[in-house]
Amino acid sequence: MSSRRLEGWEQRLDDVIAGARDVPYVLGQHDCLRVALRTVEALTGVDRWSEFEGYATKREALATIAKFGSSFEAAISWFFGEDSVDTRLARRGDICLVETADGEKHLGVCLGRDTALLGSDGLVYIPTLSCLCAWRVG
Repeated sequence: MSSRRLEGWEQRLDDVIAGARDVPYVLGQHDCLRVALRTVEALTGVDRWSEFEGYATKREALATIAKFGSSFEAAISWFFGEDSVDTRLARRGDICLVETADGEKHLGVCLGRDTALLGSDGLVYIPTLSCLCAWRVG
């Protein structure tokens, strides 16, 4: 994904984070992918939600991921058109891969030292360096 960050992206990113802060997780509507895609749109102006929308169950979400890659990481790398980078290179607004205690992988938004991750009741914050990898946005 070669789109550059648009002027004023910082405020739009803040708006995405504020809008997700207290909204419960709903698979296919307000989940880690949706927040990540809203972030990408806020930074670059590119809305790619239509490529992914339509899943409502975990099984459907996994089938959607499988259309784009053999693993979660491969599908996200396909989306960005490039491989992930070490989290030490993540910048504010980049998308990070998080593995939760239950072994599931989710996307978070790098805010600098911390990464915002959508939990069951809204955003939670974890250290960015605890993420598995990151993808550069713009």
